[in-house]
Amino acid sequence: MSAHDTAVPRSLLFIPADNERLLSRAHLRGADGLILDLEDAVPESGKEAARRGLPAHIDRLAAEGQYLVVRTGSARDDWERDLRAAVRPGLRAVMLPKTERPGQLTEMAAFLDGLERERGLSDGSVGLIALIESPAALFALTALAEAPRVCALALGSEDFASALGVAPTPLVLTEPCRWIALTSSAAGIGSFALPLSLAVLDRPEALAHAARQARELGVTGALCVHPTQVAAVNAAYAPGEEEIAWARRVTKAWAAAGGDGDGGGPGVIRVDGLMVDAPVLRRARNLLSSLPPLSPADAAGHTATTDHGGDR
Repeated sequence: MSAHDTAVPRSLLFIPADNERLLSRAHLRGADGLILDLEDAVPESGKEAARRGLPAHIDRLAAEGQYLVVRTGSARDDWERDLRAAVRPGLRAVMLPKTERPGQLTEMAAFLDGLERERGLSDGSVGLIALIESPAALFALTALAEAPRVCALALGSEDFASALGVAPTPLVLTEPCRWIALTSSAAGIGSFALPLSLAVLDRPEALAHAARQARELGVTGALCVHPTQVAAVNAAYAPGEEEIAWARRVTKAWAAAGGDGDGGGPGVIRVDGLMVDAPVLRRARNLLSSLPPLSPADAAGHTATTDHGGDR
């Protein structure tokens, strides 16, 4: 899961791993990926039953094309049992809660090495998502991001704020979002964070605003705890019409000025009164490459209506 990989999920929706009703419809909720939760969402008395049912749920949801993550317990005894139940074809990543030390991730990665060999899976096929839930973890972010198998960092907003002894307000959460975005980008991995409490369920406009802010900070996606949050997150991470039109004007103007597909050519041009050089061109191309392919009808319409102007 690279920070620049267009397959990176925008939205990961938590589903309690013991809730048959929710699990049966989880693939219909519109999320890019699902987190089958064996930690907080499942009471201690139900964990063994949830583990026993997990393989069938993974097989079924993977067959539906879902990007699947399992959140384990934080203690080694718990996550070993969780991983024995979860690791199989179709599992994309494991989320480790309360991550503070790279050694926690190294231990889990080594255990995954053995399970993959035992079960005939490709080496490294299961990634690790480090869930950041304390201020102490912020000061280890670089080491956590560089630990084996780590494919993303994620912010647990409620626990993080609780560790500080404050409410999970935007003021408290914006700075950890920024740190996670910067560290993840530097490591070439994904990031999931919002400068808003995940408990906000009835204010979609506030959630959408927070997701747009996170995207502007460089965060690649968000965790969701309820299906009503998914649409707002996905919309915030989808390029808008104005962004798409800008990217098309940039790439068209670059080509018209003699630029090539590798960014070579004019060096600097002007589009919409602003300077465009190789990094700006790369941003435009990355945005366009993240879009689904145009249908033949849409492609014809786009060709007919493309702005041939270009302020160079």
